[in-house]
Amino acid sequence: MRKLIYIFGLVPCIALGQLWIPTNGLVHISEGANLEVGGDLENNGVIQNRGTLSLYGNWVSNANFNGLTGTLQFLGGSNQMISPPQLTVSEIVVNQGGEVNFPGSQYIVLDRLELQFGNIKTGEDTRFVLEPTAKIIGGSNSSYFDGTLIAKGSGIKTFPVGRDGLYAPITLLSVFGLNTEIAASFLRGNSVDPIPGDSLLGVSHRGLWELELLNGATDPTKVELEFSEEDLNDFRVPNNIRHRVNSPVIAYATDPAGTYRSLGVESINDSDSLTYGTIVSELTLQPTLGQKLYLAMGLAPRVPSEGLYFIPEAFSPQASDPKNRTFRIFGERISDEGFDLQIYNRYGVVVYATSSFEEANQNGWNGQNQKTGAAEPAGVYYYTVKLQFETGLPVQQKGAFYLVK
Repeated sequence: MRKLIYIFGLVPCIALGQLWIPTNGLVHISEGANLEVGGDLENNGVIQNRGTLSLYGNWVSNANFNGLTGTLQFLGGSNQMISPPQLTVSEIVVNQGGEVNFPGSQYIVLDRLELQFGNIKTGEDTRFVLEPTAKIIGGSNSSYFDGTLIAKGSGIKTFPVGRDGLYAPITLLSVFGLNTEIAASFLRGNSVDPIPGDSLLGVSHRGLWELELLNGATDPTKVELEFSEEDLNDFRVPNNIRHRVNSPVIAYATDPAGTYRSLGVESINDSDSLTYGTIVSELTLQPTLGQKLYLAMGLAPRVPSEGLYFIPEAFSPQASDPKNRTFRIFGERISDEGFDLQIYNRYGVVVYATSSFEEANQNGWNGQNQKTGAAEPAGVYYYTVKLQFETGLPVQQKGAFYLVK
Protein backbone atom coordinates (compact mmCIF):
# COMPACT_ATOMS: atom_id res chain seq x y z
CA MET A 1 0.00 0.00 0.00
CA ARG A 2 1.41 3.42 -0.97
CA LYS A 3 1.97 5.93 1.83
CA LEU A 4 0.96 9.44 0.81
CA ILE A 5 1.98 12.88 2.09
CA TYR A 6 0.23 15.87 0.52
CA ILE A 7 1.47 19.42 1.18
CA PHE A 8 -1.16 21.91 0.01
CA GLY A 9 -0.88 25.64 -0.65
CA LEU A 10 -3.44 26.26 2.12
CA VAL A 11 -0.57 25.48 4.52
CA PRO A 12 2.24 27.60 2.98
CA CYS A 13 5.14 26.10 4.92
CA ILE A 14 5.66 22.76 6.65
CA ALA A 15 9.02 22.15 8.33
CA LEU A 16 10.37 18.68 8.91
CA GLY A 17 13.65 17.30 10.22
CA GLN A 18 15.08 14.48 8.19
CA LEU A 19 12.67 13.11 5.61
CA TRP A 20 12.69 9.46 4.59
CA ILE A 21 10.31 8.41 1.82
CA PRO A 22 9.83 4.63 1.54
CA THR A 23 9.66 2.70 -1.70
CA ASN A 24 5.88 2.90 -1.83
CA GLY A 25 5.71 6.50 -0.53
CA LEU A 26 4.52 9.62 -2.34
CA VAL A 27 5.15 13.24 -1.37
CA HIS A 28 3.09 15.79 -3.29
CA ILE A 29 3.80 19.52 -2.85
CA SER A 30 1.03 21.58 -4.40
CA GLU A 31 1.36 25.01 -6.00
CA GLY A 32 1.96 27.72 -3.39
CA ALA A 33 3.11 25.25 -0.71
CA ASN A 34 6.63 25.02 0.74
CA LEU A 35 8.09 21.87 2.28
CA GLU A 36 11.24 22.57 4.31
CA VAL A 37 13.46 19.58 5.08
CA GLY A 38 15.82 20.59 7.88
CA GLY A 39 18.00 17.48 7.62
CA ASP A 40 18.80 14.99 4.89
CA LEU A 41 16.23 13.87 2.33
CA GLU A 42 16.18 10.20 1.40
CA ASN A 43 13.75 9.48 -1.38
CA ASN A 44 13.01 5.88 -2.28
CA GLY A 45 9.52 6.64 -3.54
CA VAL A 46 8.04 9.54 -5.52
CA ILE A 47 8.25 13.32 -5.04
CA GLN A 48 5.87 15.52 -7.00
CA ASN A 49 6.84 19.17 -6.57
CA ARG A 50 4.58 21.89 -7.91
CA GLY A 51 5.41 24.31 -5.10
CA THR A 52 8.74 24.74 -3.30
CA LEU A 53 10.97 22.04 -1.86
CA SER A 54 13.54 23.65 0.48
CA LEU A 55 16.51 21.54 1.52
CA TYR A 56 18.92 22.22 4.41
CA GLY A 57 20.75 18.88 4.18
CA ASN A 58 21.79 16.35 1.56
CA TRP A 59 19.65 14.55 -0.98
CA VAL A 60 21.10 11.15 -0.22
CA SER A 61 19.26 8.85 -2.61
CA ASN A 62 17.01 8.98 -5.61
CA ALA A 63 13.94 7.37 -7.01
CA ASN A 64 11.23 9.29 -8.87
CA PHE A 65 11.18 13.11 -8.83
CA ASN A 66 8.87 15.37 -10.81
CA GLY A 67 9.75 19.05 -10.50
CA LEU A 68 8.72 20.34 -13.90
CA THR A 69 6.70 23.22 -12.42
CA GLY A 70 8.18 23.65 -8.95
CA THR A 71 11.13 25.30 -7.21
CA LEU A 72 14.04 23.44 -5.67
CA GLN A 73 15.60 25.68 -3.00
CA PHE A 74 18.89 25.08 -1.15
CA LEU A 75 19.18 26.76 2.25
CA GLY A 76 21.83 24.77 4.12
CA GLY A 77 24.49 26.77 5.98
CA SER A 78 27.27 24.45 4.78
CA ASN A 79 27.98 22.17 1.82
CA GLN A 80 25.12 20.08 0.45
CA MET A 81 25.35 16.99 -1.76
CA ILE A 82 22.75 16.13 -4.39
CA SER A 83 23.19 12.45 -5.14
CA PRO A 84 20.47 11.88 -7.78
CA PRO A 85 22.46 11.46 -11.00
CA GLN A 86 19.77 13.17 -13.07
CA LEU A 87 17.18 15.85 -12.34
CA THR A 88 14.92 18.08 -14.39
CA VAL A 89 13.72 21.10 -12.41
CA SER A 90 11.70 24.17 -13.26
CA GLU A 91 13.59 26.48 -10.88
CA ILE A 92 16.70 26.23 -8.71
CA VAL A 93 17.42 28.80 -5.99
CA VAL A 94 20.70 28.75 -4.04
CA ASN A 95 20.67 30.76 -0.80
CA GLN A 96 23.10 29.15 1.64
CA GLY A 97 26.66 29.59 2.87
CA GLY A 98 28.50 26.73 1.21
CA GLU A 99 28.44 24.71 -1.98
CA VAL A 100 25.65 22.71 -3.52
CA ASN A 101 27.38 19.78 -5.19
CA PHE A 102 25.85 18.20 -8.30
CA PRO A 103 28.24 15.31 -9.14
CA GLY A 104 25.86 13.30 -11.36
CA SER A 105 25.48 12.97 -15.11
CA GLN A 106 22.84 15.57 -16.06
CA TYR A 107 20.75 18.33 -14.47
CA ILE A 108 18.33 20.44 -16.48
CA VAL A 109 16.85 23.81 -15.47
CA LEU A 110 13.75 24.77 -17.42
CA ASP A 111 12.82 28.26 -16.25
CA ARG A 112 15.08 29.95 -13.64
CA LEU A 113 18.49 29.66 -11.97
CA GLU A 114 18.82 32.08 -9.05
CA LEU A 115 22.12 32.57 -7.22
CA GLN A 116 21.68 34.52 -3.99
CA PHE A 117 24.30 33.18 -1.59
CA GLY A 118 26.42 30.06 -1.99
CA ASN A 119 27.82 28.27 -5.03
CA ILE A 120 26.86 25.45 -7.36
CA LYS A 121 29.67 22.98 -8.01
CA THR A 122 29.48 20.23 -10.61
CA GLY A 123 31.51 17.13 -11.43
CA GLU A 124 34.08 17.03 -14.20
CA ASP A 125 31.74 15.18 -16.60
CA THR A 126 28.45 16.68 -15.38
CA ARG A 127 26.06 18.24 -17.88
CA PHE A 128 24.28 21.15 -16.17
CA VAL A 129 21.95 22.58 -18.80
CA LEU A 130 19.90 25.75 -19.03
CA GLU A 131 17.04 25.36 -21.47
CA PRO A 132 16.43 28.19 -23.99
CA THR A 133 13.77 29.89 -21.83
CA ALA A 134 15.72 29.67 -18.57
CA LYS A 135 16.54 32.98 -16.88
CA ILE A 136 19.53 33.66 -14.66
CA ILE A 137 19.14 35.87 -11.59
CA GLY A 138 21.97 37.00 -9.33
CA GLY A 139 25.61 36.06 -9.28
CA SER A 140 28.43 37.58 -7.19
CA ASN A 141 31.74 36.76 -5.49
CA SER A 142 29.67 34.93 -2.85
CA SER A 143 27.39 33.09 -5.27
CA TYR A 144 28.44 31.68 -8.63
CA PHE A 145 28.58 28.54 -10.77
CA ASP A 146 31.77 26.49 -10.35
CA GLY A 147 31.98 24.06 -13.25
CA THR A 148 30.85 23.82 -16.85
CA LEU A 149 27.51 25.51 -17.51
CA ILE A 150 25.63 24.75 -20.75
CA ALA A 151 23.14 27.18 -22.31
CA LYS A 152 20.77 26.27 -25.13
CA GLY A 153 19.07 28.51 -27.68
CA SER A 154 19.63 31.97 -29.13
CA GLY A 155 19.84 35.48 -27.77
CA ILE A 156 22.02 36.97 -25.03
CA LYS A 157 23.65 34.13 -23.09
CA THR A 158 25.18 34.86 -19.68
CA PHE A 159 27.25 32.32 -17.76
CA PRO A 160 27.59 33.35 -14.05
CA VAL A 161 30.77 31.30 -13.60
CA GLY A 162 33.53 31.64 -11.01
CA ARG A 163 36.19 29.76 -9.09
CA ASP A 164 37.90 29.96 -5.68
CA GLY A 165 36.01 32.99 -4.43
CA LEU A 166 36.26 34.93 -7.72
CA TYR A 167 33.15 35.76 -9.74
CA ALA A 168 34.01 35.98 -13.46
CA PRO A 169 30.86 35.94 -15.61
CA ILE A 170 31.04 35.76 -19.38
CA THR A 171 28.26 36.90 -21.71
CA LEU A 172 27.81 36.17 -25.41
CA LEU A 173 25.86 39.18 -26.63
CA SER A 174 24.28 37.81 -29.82
CA VAL A 175 24.00 34.06 -30.08
CA PHE A 176 21.85 33.25 -33.10
CA GLY A 177 21.79 29.88 -34.77
CA LEU A 178 20.10 26.51 -35.08
CA ASN A 179 19.99 24.05 -32.16
CA THR A 180 22.72 26.03 -30.42
CA GLU A 181 24.25 24.56 -27.27
CA ILE A 182 27.26 26.38 -25.78
CA ALA A 183 29.32 25.43 -22.71
CA ALA A 184 31.37 27.87 -20.62
CA SER A 185 33.60 27.59 -17.56
CA PHE A 186 36.23 29.62 -15.71
CA LEU A 187 39.63 28.68 -14.29
CA ARG A 188 41.25 30.86 -11.61
CA GLY A 189 44.63 30.61 -13.35
CA ASN A 190 46.28 29.34 -16.51
CA SER A 191 48.76 26.57 -15.67
CA VAL A 192 50.79 27.34 -18.80
CA ASP A 193 52.24 30.59 -20.10
CA PRO A 194 49.99 32.27 -22.70
CA ILE A 195 51.85 33.70 -25.70
CA PRO A 196 50.83 37.17 -26.94
CA GLY A 197 50.41 37.66 -30.68
CA ASP A 198 51.96 40.56 -32.59
CA SER A 199 49.18 42.98 -31.62
CA LEU A 200 49.33 42.29 -27.87
CA LEU A 201 51.67 43.57 -25.17
CA GLY A 202 50.84 40.54 -23.05
CA VAL A 203 48.17 38.04 -21.96
CA SER A 204 47.19 37.40 -18.35
CA HIS A 205 47.81 34.02 -16.74
CA ARG A 206 45.51 34.81 -13.79
CA GLY A 207 42.15 33.93 -15.31
CA LEU A 208 41.02 31.73 -18.20
CA TRP A 209 37.57 31.26 -19.71
CA GLU A 210 36.74 28.20 -21.82
CA LEU A 211 34.00 28.17 -24.47
CA GLU A 212 32.82 25.25 -26.56
CA LEU A 213 30.01 24.85 -29.07
CA LEU A 214 28.56 21.44 -28.23
CA ASN A 215 25.76 21.37 -30.76
CA GLY A 216 24.32 23.32 -33.68
CA ALA A 217 25.79 26.49 -35.12
CA THR A 218 25.89 30.18 -34.23
CA ASP A 219 26.58 33.49 -35.91
CA PRO A 220 29.55 35.61 -34.77
CA THR A 221 29.02 37.28 -31.39
CA LYS A 222 30.70 39.94 -29.32
CA VAL A 223 31.86 38.94 -25.84
CA GLU A 224 31.51 40.64 -22.46
CA LEU A 225 33.77 39.66 -19.54
CA GLU A 226 33.84 40.80 -15.94
CA PHE A 227 37.40 40.62 -14.58
CA SER A 228 38.99 41.30 -11.20
CA GLU A 229 42.17 40.56 -9.25
CA GLU A 230 44.20 41.02 -12.43
CA ASP A 231 47.53 42.78 -12.97
CA LEU A 232 47.86 43.86 -16.57
CA ASN A 233 51.33 45.27 -15.90
CA ASP A 234 52.68 41.81 -15.05
CA PHE A 235 52.96 39.21 -17.81
CA ARG A 236 54.96 36.00 -17.83
CA VAL A 237 55.61 36.46 -21.56
CA PRO A 238 55.66 40.18 -22.44
CA ASN A 239 55.74 41.48 -26.00
CA ASN A 240 57.90 44.51 -26.77
CA ILE A 241 55.82 46.87 -28.91
CA ARG A 242 56.50 50.58 -29.15
CA HIS A 243 53.40 52.46 -28.06
CA ARG A 244 52.18 55.55 -26.29
CA VAL A 245 48.84 54.45 -24.90
CA ASN A 246 47.54 50.98 -24.05
CA SER A 247 44.21 49.46 -23.15
CA PRO A 248 42.82 46.20 -21.73
CA VAL A 249 41.45 43.91 -24.44
CA ILE A 250 39.91 40.46 -24.65
CA ALA A 251 42.35 37.92 -26.07
CA TYR A 252 41.56 34.43 -27.39
CA ALA A 253 43.33 31.27 -28.54
CA THR A 254 42.45 27.68 -29.45
CA ASP A 255 44.88 26.29 -26.87
CA PRO A 256 45.65 27.57 -23.34
CA ALA A 257 49.35 27.67 -24.20
CA GLY A 258 48.80 28.88 -27.77
CA THR A 259 49.31 32.25 -29.38
CA TYR A 260 46.56 34.66 -28.38
CA ARG A 261 44.94 37.20 -30.66
CA SER A 262 43.13 40.36 -29.69
CA LEU A 263 39.38 40.84 -29.93
CA GLY A 264 39.95 44.48 -29.05
CA VAL A 265 37.77 46.58 -26.78
CA GLU A 266 34.53 48.32 -27.67
CA SER A 267 33.88 49.57 -24.15
CA ILE A 268 35.18 49.14 -20.62
CA ASN A 269 33.21 50.18 -17.55
CA ASP A 270 33.64 50.36 -13.77
CA SER A 271 37.35 49.78 -14.23
CA ASP A 272 40.81 51.00 -13.19
CA SER A 273 41.98 49.56 -16.57
CA LEU A 274 44.50 47.20 -14.97
CA THR A 275 42.93 45.06 -12.24
CA TYR A 276 39.13 45.03 -12.55
CA GLY A 277 36.26 46.05 -14.80
CA THR A 278 33.66 44.94 -17.32
CA ILE A 279 34.87 44.82 -20.92
CA VAL A 280 33.09 44.29 -24.25
CA SER A 281 35.05 43.11 -27.27
CA GLU A 282 35.34 45.19 -30.43
CA LEU A 283 35.51 42.15 -32.71
CA THR A 284 33.25 39.11 -32.80
CA LEU A 285 33.97 35.51 -31.97
CA GLN A 286 32.39 32.54 -33.76
CA PRO A 287 32.73 29.16 -32.02
CA THR A 288 32.73 26.17 -34.34
CA LEU A 289 31.39 22.75 -33.48
CA GLY A 290 33.72 20.72 -31.29
CA GLN A 291 36.40 23.45 -31.07
CA LYS A 292 37.34 24.89 -27.68
CA LEU A 293 38.16 28.57 -27.42
CA TYR A 294 40.10 30.08 -24.53
CA LEU A 295 39.70 33.71 -23.50
CA ALA A 296 41.88 35.80 -21.20
CA MET A 297 42.49 39.44 -20.42
CA GLY A 298 45.21 41.07 -22.46
CA LEU A 299 46.83 44.46 -22.96
CA ALA A 300 47.31 46.08 -26.35
CA PRO A 301 48.42 49.43 -27.78
CA ARG A 302 45.40 51.66 -28.16
CA VAL A 303 44.95 53.30 -31.52
CA PRO A 304 42.67 56.37 -31.68
CA SER A 305 40.13 56.32 -34.46
CA GLU A 306 42.07 59.00 -36.38
CA GLY A 307 45.38 57.10 -35.98
CA LEU A 308 48.65 57.87 -34.18
CA TYR A 309 52.40 58.21 -34.75
CA PHE A 310 55.54 58.02 -32.61
CA ILE A 311 59.05 59.35 -33.25
CA PRO A 312 61.94 58.08 -31.09
CA GLU A 313 64.38 60.43 -29.38
CA ALA A 314 67.48 58.20 -29.76
CA PHE A 315 68.81 55.04 -31.38
CA SER A 316 72.08 53.08 -31.57
CA PRO A 317 73.33 50.88 -34.43
CA GLN A 318 75.06 48.79 -31.72
CA ALA A 319 71.90 48.24 -29.64
CA SER A 320 71.47 44.73 -28.20
CA ASP A 321 67.89 44.66 -29.49
CA PRO A 322 67.90 44.59 -33.34
CA LYS A 323 64.64 46.58 -33.29
CA ASN A 324 66.52 49.59 -31.83
CA ARG A 325 69.40 49.63 -34.32
CA THR A 326 67.70 52.00 -36.78
CA PHE A 327 65.79 55.26 -36.51
CA ARG A 328 62.23 54.49 -37.56
CA ILE A 329 58.85 56.24 -37.60
CA PHE A 330 56.07 54.31 -35.89
CA GLY A 331 52.35 54.73 -36.34
CA GLU A 332 48.96 53.33 -37.15
CA ARG A 333 46.52 54.24 -39.92
CA ILE A 334 49.15 56.29 -41.77
CA SER A 335 48.93 56.53 -45.54
CA ASP A 336 51.93 56.32 -47.90
CA GLU A 337 50.37 59.21 -49.80
CA GLY A 338 52.06 62.52 -49.00
CA PHE A 339 54.69 60.98 -46.73
CA ASP A 340 58.15 62.58 -46.58
CA LEU A 341 60.99 62.12 -44.08
CA GLN A 342 64.26 64.09 -44.18
CA ILE A 343 67.16 63.61 -41.72
CA TYR A 344 69.97 66.22 -41.49
CA ASN A 345 73.31 66.34 -39.74
CA ARG A 346 74.44 69.43 -37.81
CA TYR A 347 75.71 71.02 -41.04
CA GLY A 348 72.28 70.80 -42.67
CA VAL A 349 73.31 67.99 -45.02
CA VAL A 350 70.63 65.41 -45.78
CA VAL A 351 71.91 61.99 -44.70
CA TYR A 352 68.66 60.06 -45.23
CA ALA A 353 65.38 60.68 -47.04
CA THR A 354 62.35 58.62 -48.01
CA SER A 355 58.86 59.23 -49.35
CA SER A 356 57.57 55.82 -48.18
CA PHE A 357 56.09 55.35 -44.73
CA GLU A 358 56.56 51.59 -45.10
CA GLU A 359 60.30 52.14 -45.66
CA ALA A 360 60.57 54.55 -42.73
CA ASN A 361 58.63 52.16 -40.49
CA GLN A 362 60.14 48.81 -41.47
CA ASN A 363 63.77 49.77 -42.23
CA GLY A 364 64.50 53.37 -41.29
CA TRP A 365 67.91 55.07 -41.04
CA ASN A 366 70.82 52.86 -39.99
CA GLY A 367 73.23 55.68 -39.13
CA GLN A 368 75.03 55.72 -42.50
CA ASN A 369 75.02 58.44 -45.10
CA GLN A 370 72.44 57.33 -47.63
CA LYS A 371 74.48 58.59 -50.60
CA THR A 372 78.06 57.69 -49.63
CA GLY A 373 77.46 54.72 -47.32
CA ALA A 374 79.85 56.20 -44.74
CA ALA A 375 78.97 55.90 -41.08
CA GLU A 376 77.85 59.17 -39.53
CA PRO A 377 79.40 60.19 -36.17
CA ALA A 378 77.53 60.08 -32.87
CA GLY A 379 75.65 63.24 -31.96
CA VAL A 380 72.47 65.17 -32.53
CA TYR A 381 70.55 64.86 -35.80
CA TYR A 382 67.49 66.69 -37.02
CA TYR A 383 64.42 65.60 -38.94
CA THR A 384 61.40 66.96 -40.72
CA VAL A 385 58.47 64.67 -41.38
CA LYS A 386 55.25 65.10 -43.29
CA LEU A 387 52.60 62.40 -43.04
CA GLN A 388 48.93 61.90 -43.66
CA PHE A 389 46.50 59.69 -41.80
CA GLU A 390 44.06 57.48 -43.70
CA THR A 391 41.35 59.97 -42.74
CA GLY A 392 43.20 62.63 -44.78
CA LEU A 393 44.39 64.58 -41.73
CA PRO A 394 47.92 65.96 -42.47
CA VAL A 395 50.75 66.25 -39.92
CA GLN A 396 54.05 68.16 -40.12
CA GLN A 397 56.72 67.95 -37.43
CA LYS A 398 60.35 68.98 -36.88
CA GLY A 399 62.60 67.67 -34.16
CA ALA A 400 65.94 66.28 -33.02
CA PHE A 401 67.24 62.91 -31.85
CA TYR A 402 70.51 61.32 -30.73
CA LEU A 403 72.65 58.86 -32.64
CA VAL A 404 74.36 56.89 -29.85
CA LYS A 405 77.56 54.87 -30.37
